[in-house]
Amino acid sequence: MNPFKLAFILLIMSTLLLAGCRIEWDAAPEVKTKQNTGKLVKLDGKVNLKSNELIIEGKSNLPKNSVIYASIKEYGDLSSKYGAIIHWQAEASAEITAEGTGKVDKDGNYSITLPRKDPSKRYLLEVLFNPALQPLKIQEIYGINGENMKLIVGMTKVDNVTVVSRVVPIVSITDPNGNDIAWGLCETMFQTKPKPIK
Repeated sequence: MNPFKLAFILLIMSTLLLAGCRIEWDAAPEVKTKQNTGKLVKLDGKVNLKSNELIIEGKSNLPKNSVIYASIKEYGDLSSKYGAIIHWQAEASAEITAEGTGKVDKDGNYSITLPRKDPSKRYLLEVLFNPALQPLKIQEIYGINGENMKLIVGMTKVDNVTVVSRVVPIVSITDPNGNDIAWGLCETMFQTKPKPIK
C-alpha cells in the first residue's frame, strides 16, 4: 500500500476516534453561594408621642453599649395628609429635623428622646442599628459595614453600610392618636398600616 494512502487513512481514523472522545472545558469558576448564616439582629420598639418630645423605647438582642440611632424627617406640604402617611403613600423630606442616640443596656433595652419641635407637623421616625456607628468590639461581631449580619426584613443600605431599620409615621398632635399614646415601630414601610398601641 502506498505510504501516503496509509498515512491518510491513519489520519482519518485518528480524527474519527478523537471526535468520539470529547473534552468539555468550563472556564467559569465555581461560585459558592453564601449561606444566610450571619449574626441575627432583633430590634423592636415603640414611640411615645408627647406634646413636646418623642420617647423611643425598645428591646433588642444586641450586646451592651450597642448604639441605636433615631431621626425624624418632616413630611412635605404636598404629601402631609394623615391618610397618606398612615398608608405609606407620602414621602418625607431628606433633611433631618431632629436626631439622637441611645445605648443598649445589659438586658437589651434602649431608650432615646427626641424633641417634637412642631407638634402640629407630621414626621417620619426612623430607628437604626448601624454597624459603622458601633464601638470596635461590636463592629467585630457584626462587621464594620454590616457584612456579618443575617439578612432580615427591614435591612437597608446607608452610605454602603447595611443597617437594620425600623420606621413609623409621627402624626400631628391634632390627628387621631397624636398625643399621649404609643405607636409600634414597623419593619418596613411596605407592611401593614402602622397602629397605635392601646
